[in-house]
Amino acid sequence: MKSNQNKLYGIKLKEKTEYLWYKYNFTPKRELGQNFLIDPHIVDRIIESLELTKTDVILEIGAGTGNLTEKLVQRSGKVVAVEIDEKLCTLLREELRDYKNLEIICQDITKMPLLEKFNSNRSVKAAGNLPYGIASSLLLDLAKQEWIKFMVVMVQREVAQRLLAKPGSRKRGILTVLLNYYATLSKIIDVPPQAFIPPPKVGSTILKIERKQVYKVKDEDNFSSVVKMAFSSRRKMLVNSLSAGKMDKDFLRKKLAKIRIDGKRRAEDLTIEEFILISNSLY
Repeated sequence: MKSNQNKLYGIKLKEKTEYLWYKYNFTPKRELGQNFLIDPHIVDRIIESLELTKTDVILEIGAGTGNLTEKLVQRSGKVVAVEIDEKLCTLLREELRDYKNLEIICQDITKMPLLEKFNSNRSVKAAGNLPYGIASSLLLDLAKQEWIKFMVVMVQREVAQRLLAKPGSRKRGILTVLLNYYATLSKIIDVPPQAFIPPPKVGSTILKIERKQVYKVKDEDNFSSVVKMAFSSRRKMLVNSLSAGKMDKDFLRKKLAKIRIDGKRRAEDLTIEEFILISNSLY
């Protein structure tokens, strides 16, 4: 019975979304990565993973037609829904006008002064389906913010695989190391293309990203520079990649030997802790 109810609810979500498109004369824009979630099981998994309470403040990134937004406002203290599309903002303001704990901001999330908006609240939870073009930079920016408690976000599966890649994997890169330095990442569930309308060409993955409280590098800018240099020529040995940043190779070999890291290794093989050791040694 429950399976049939979920299937019926899924049909209703699809019909509701298409009806709202018609009502507000809206057409999804490919350049904005507009794919709308219509699978109730996935909506419920996001809500469950957010562990909502009536005291929570939620930042929703890309509210769309409000299928997730409505559940968020029903279960939390306040929702700040950021949506770039003006027609969708009009839709949200009209369809969800009865919820007094909902604030809709019609703006590009990457240009919004988030620190100014949320700095007074140190336990914001973020949720959203992130477009491919902004996912990497936005996740790293949010992971650094002290007001973020954790995020439950959907990204393209390729991005998720890179972020979750372990040492030794060729998928591992700059973003993998930097984001895993600031936060703990875990996979919640893979999401198939048919969970959306229009369906994207690739699968997605929901991640939980929880900001760490303690950081171990002496200088974060130096750490970032070391990671970027190390991956600048990812097939080269570590000592050669780092020396491309104008460091003397003999100096590097001595520093690496002192912290017991083999300069012949490659960046993708190093752990977060080893990058921290290198950064602190070279600071």
